Amino acid sequence: MGGVWSQLFPPSPHFTEKEAPSLEGKVFIVTGGNAGVGLELVKILYSKGGTVYIASRSAANIETAIEAIKAEVETESPAGQLRSLVVDLSDLCTIPGCISTFLAQESRLDVLFNNAGVSRQPPGSVTSQGHEIHMGTNCLGSYLLTKLLLPILIQTAKSSPKDSIRVIFTSSGIIDLVGPPGGLSLAELEPGKHSKDMNRNYSASKAGNWFLASEFDKRFSKDGIVSVA
Repeated sequence: MGGVWSQLFPPSPHFTEKEAPSLEGKVFIVTGGNAGVGLELVKILYSKGGTVYIASRSAANIETAIEAIKAEVETESPAGQLRSLVVDLSDLCTIPGCISTFLAQESRLDVLFNNAGVSRQPPGSVTSQGHEIHMGTNCLGSYLLTKLLLPILIQTAKSSPKDSIRVIFTSSGIIDLVGPPGGLSLAELEPGKHSKDMNRNYSASKAGNWFLASEFDKRFSKDGIVSVA
């Protein structure tokens, strides 16, 4: 229970953006970086001189965010760059094109922040491929994006300091509060059998993010990639 309370009421941080080192020469992707927590993260990375790709469904929303960030944030280095990367994680078919766009511009990737996600979507909502919307977007979309970026992550790790190349999956404390008793029945993931409980569906997807981080770390830590949730 102590872990739950520490997430609901986190203590003052010991490490803030003020202590962050220069990020010149480093490349980041932040999904959902045009709003909320993702937007605040992009501001920090950009202010430290990083090249940051804001990945989102709407090119217009990304450009609006870029303009707002440049108007607000003072960078410590002129090397900081903000770039657009259009992708819809609820449609797996958009992800390969997004990867191609990125690889045409970059030869390295230091950190992938799987931050984008959906919550409390109406019962019956599905992805373009027919998956339950929370699981399909938050887990399957993030999984495919990460899998297709593994080659450049592994390549970057070969010439980078140990444990500096990372994949971050954004989970949630909700998995400790409203997770399905006894675990998730895989039958619920089949079309037409999705749960009608929005909180249950969201919680299951956030637990999935935790498992993705755990499994990616087991499989690819040997290649120099640290995966956490």
